[in-house]
Amino acid sequence: MSISRRQFIRNSLALATASALPVNALAQAKPAHSVGVLLDPLFFKHTLHGHPESAERLKAIDAELTRRDYWKYFTPVKARTALRDELQWVHEEGYIYDVEIYADGGGGYINPYSEDTYVTPDSFDAACMAAGGNIEMNLAVYDRDIDRGFALLRPPGHHALKNKAMGFCIFNSDVIAAKALQKYRGVKKVAIIDFDVHHGNGTQDLTIDDPSILAISIHRHPYWPMTGGMQHVGTGQAKGTNVNIPFLKYAGDQAYLEAYDQVIAPKLRDFEPEQILVFAGYDGHWQDPLADHRLSVNGYNQLVKRLTDSAEELCGGRISFALGGGYKLDPLAQCVAGSMHTLLGLPGTFDDPIGLSPDEELTYPERIQELVKHHLA
Repeated sequence: MSISRRQFIRNSLALATASALPVNALAQAKPAHSVGVLLDPLFFKHTLHGHPESAERLKAIDAELTRRDYWKYFTPVKARTALRDELQWVHEEGYIYDVEIYADGGGGYINPYSEDTYVTPDSFDAACMAAGGNIEMNLAVYDRDIDRGFALLRPPGHHALKNKAMGFCIFNSDVIAAKALQKYRGVKKVAIIDFDVHHGNGTQDLTIDDPSILAISIHRHPYWPMTGGMQHVGTGQAKGTNVNIPFLKYAGDQAYLEAYDQVIAPKLRDFEPEQILVFAGYDGHWQDPLADHRLSVNGYNQLVKRLTDSAEELCGGRISFALGGGYKLDPLAQCVAGSMHTLLGLPGTFDDPIGLSPDEELTYPERIQELVKHHLA
C-alpha cells in the first residue's frame, strides 16, 4: 500500500508531519517495484554553509521528490547508529576515536593539509548513522523486505580510508555494509559499483586484497584524488576483483553505457555476486561544477536500469544505492528523482527539464576496447 510523504517522514524519521500533497496523473500509476528509502535528521545536521557537500543537497532532493509526488511510493527504512565493532571492520579504532573527539571539540577541517573534509559537532553521530543506516538498508534488501533501496545518507563514504577522512567522507559505509552482509547473513560475494566521477580510492584500498568483494569504479582520470588507474586489479587471491574504468575529460552517456555493457556487466557475470551495492555519485552530470564529464539525467537513468537488470539476472534483484556526489543542486535533484523513477519502475519516460549537454561528449571507443582486453582477457 502506498504511503504519503507525511507518513513516510513520521514512520522513518519521527519528524513533524507534512502537509498533504497534490496528486497528479503520473502519481496514480502503480510502481512495479518496492523501493526502500532511508533518511535521517542527522544527515541534515552535518553541514557547513558554503561547502559543496552541505545539507542543501538533501533539501534539493527532497524538494524535487515532493514536487513529483514520489514520496508516497517509498517504503521507509529506519537508520541506526553503527556499532563500534562494525566501524572497526574497516577502520582503525584510534581513527574512530579521533573523529569523535574532534567533533566533541567543536570540529573544523579534520585534515589540516587539505580543506575538503569538515567535521561539525554533529558529524560523528551523522557518520555513524550513515554507516549503520547503510547496513540496515542492505539487510532489508537481502531479506526481501523491499525489492530495492536508496539510502539518502550523508556524509558520503567512498574516499574514507582505514585511518583517514578525505574527500568529504568520514566512514566508508559501502564497505561496512558489504561486511555486514557477509557477517550477519553469510553472503559470500558482494559487488560494489561506484559511478561517482571521482575514483573511490577508499573503497579500493579497503577491498584490494579481498576476493569476496568486487569493487568497480568508473570515473574521471587523471583527476582528484589522482588514483584509479586501470593497473590496479587486486592483489594475491583478489586479483581481478578491483576494476577501474578511467576516462579523460568530456566522457558522457555513451562512454559510460558502453563501458557498462562491455566491461562491467561481463565482470559481474563472471563474479556472480549475491548482492550489488552502488555508490551513486551524480557529479558526472554536464552541469556539475566540480568535474568535466558530460552525462545527462537520462544517461544516469539508463545506467541505473542496466544495474538493476544485472541484479535481476545475477542475484535475484538484490541491489541498493547510497548517495554519493553531485554538487549543483538542480541536476543532483533531477538525477536522484530520475533514478527513483527507474528503481520504482514507473511507466513512461522521466521528464528531464535539463536535457543533454550542449557540447559534444567524447565516446572513447579505443579506451573501452583497451579496458575490455585488460579486465576480461
